[in-house]
Amino acid sequence: MAPLTPPIIPGLSTDIVRVNSPRHSTSGTWHDTVLIPKYNLQATNTFGKDVANVDTLLVLLTFNIQYDTSIFPWEGHRIQLPGCYLSLAFTGGRPAEFVDGEKRSDDDECLKELFSYISTGSDGDKAPDENSTVLEEMISQEHKDRGRPKALCYEDIQLMVVRHPETGDEGLAMAIRLAHHKGVDNKPKPTIFFFTPARRLIFCFITIIVSLAVHDGAFAALKFTSVRGVFETRNKGPVKCTPLRWKEEWLKRPVFRRYDESIAEEESEERKYQPLPYHKLRYDMERQSLDAGEENSIEPKAWRRGAANAADGNASDAVRDQMMRHDPKWATFNNAYINEKVGFHLQNAFLEEPTEDSLLAMLTHIGLTRDPRASKDMVPDDVWELMLPDPQIEALKAERAQLKGGRHRIKGSKNEGKIRELTKWIATKEQQRKTTIRREYRKHYFYNRPTWDMDADGQEEYVKPAADLQITERAQLAEILYNQPDNLGLAELLELRIRAGELVVILCGKRETARRGRIRRRAQAQADVTVKESPGPDLFPYKINKRQCPRCIGDEMLTYEERTFKYYRLAVMHDHFDRNHAQYLDSVEQISYNHPKCKDEALGFKHLSHYKNHIQKVHGVKLRA
Repeated sequence: MAPLTPPIIPGLSTDIVRVNSPRHSTSGTWHDTVLIPKYNLQATNTFGKDVANVDTLLVLLTFNIQYDTSIFPWEGHRIQLPGCYLSLAFTGGRPAEFVDGEKRSDDDECLKELFSYISTGSDGDKAPDENSTVLEEMISQEHKDRGRPKALCYEDIQLMVVRHPETGDEGLAMAIRLAHHKGVDNKPKPTIFFFTPARRLIFCFITIIVSLAVHDGAFAALKFTSVRGVFETRNKGPVKCTPLRWKEEWLKRPVFRRYDESIAEEESEERKYQPLPYHKLRYDMERQSLDAGEENSIEPKAWRRGAANAADGNASDAVRDQMMRHDPKWATFNNAYINEKVGFHLQNAFLEEPTEDSLLAMLTHIGLTRDPRASKDMVPDDVWELMLPDPQIEALKAERAQLKGGRHRIKGSKNEGKIRELTKWIATKEQQRKTTIRREYRKHYFYNRPTWDMDADGQEEYVKPAADLQITERAQLAEILYNQPDNLGLAELLELRIRAGELVVILCGKRETARRGRIRRRAQAQADVTVKESPGPDLFPYKINKRQCPRCIGDEMLTYEERTFKYYRLAVMHDHFDRNHAQYLDSVEQISYNHPKCKDEALGFKHLSHYKNHIQKVHGVKLRA
């Protein structure tokens, strides 16, 4: 194998402007011939239009549950991601129909300036005149009348038990109504999609929705407190369809939600049940696709193109346009969504030979150049060492050092504001530089990797990475989804589906921490010990080690090893507590303590110092003042 020669990466400047030309503009020629070469802009359709297919979906779903080592705020988000991927692929919808894609008016400085009395006035303030009052009511009318976010909510989903008209078998089916599509305010086109249980459990959208609903406790029927109870429900009496109703309070709550540890139980419903932001979905999809080995990151529109091209030919043009919410007279599919890679084997058709349909299906979709050896951050250490310092960043650091005057503490100094602004700007520039280097090295790797492989002596043996998962339920779920047998009967498949759903419900109540790698290394170093000491009958005593986090020890979402983890230094534990817990605890009105021995005593602390005093006196751990 040829050595990975560090590349010479030219043009690491992060000031390159990337814009797209207007779709319908008379100045297109001016943009293409003058603006692009003069200002080094990105030409339109530079990277083509990627179209995703079932193979790409399988790679992303498998990586998410089995090989992804990233840390999410809670493992329920790892379950929500496949739900978003499947919904985008199976409906061709836009992400804003499932997650929160609305622009926040709080971020609009122009709106703040124009309507400052709305955002800064108290409850008793009134608009200065009648016209302003009408305008204020018009601005807030949509949100008040809607009473829900523009995302997939439980009232948009209809689960039902149906009897098959041919076989007579009864099982679950699901209907989803999508009404918040692009341009809905001007021309509403609500569309209803139907789903049935998939034989490959990793593709089963119904199992994910049922598991999330059971975890949320959203079913109105009291017996639906487990996945088994939902999947084993049958029709009663002469009816052939029995809808499963939701609780009234859950109808307008989003299915895919964000996780915010700082939100207390007594917070308002609007803040407690916030939908998953679109930027979070897009970031996770980009990162997971790059870590899975894709040459280019997968964008949400790749699933929409894949769904449109899957329907094209298999359904009529009218049904295809209905699914995509396209106006037939504009021929939008042929103009913007049709696969630019022709999927018909014209060569063999002309030669009157059998066509290679399966081969062309692979060649015309994204994922053809996927390399499992690649990842998002794959720049070797020797490449980083060869990178020269950025002159602009060094100049900013020199200016900051001059303002500091050799002092470490800047609080209260006359240059504090300027120093903090420079620090923020330096961090931004450094992150932009690292991102550019990673992107350019990946481009260099995918361009030269085939040449290195051809010049290498012998065949390199690729070793599949081991699925080393810390959470037991995730490892069991990955085993079920990845190694599902193909010859299962209906009863066996139902039992396996129920088992997978039960694991998903448990996984939604778990979370990992960044200490996982250190715990693994410590366990690996002790692997040669033949006798392991038992933790004893009292797993969580009152007196805890001074290097243990008193907040993590009561977090039931963590594993036992992470809850009882001992830091190597006391200062590191203090830094962890201040960074991850103190800021959140200081912002709530009443602090509850979750130690297994204290959580039943209903302890409520009015302030953080009271809480720390209890930790020191009862549990023997002194925290920073």
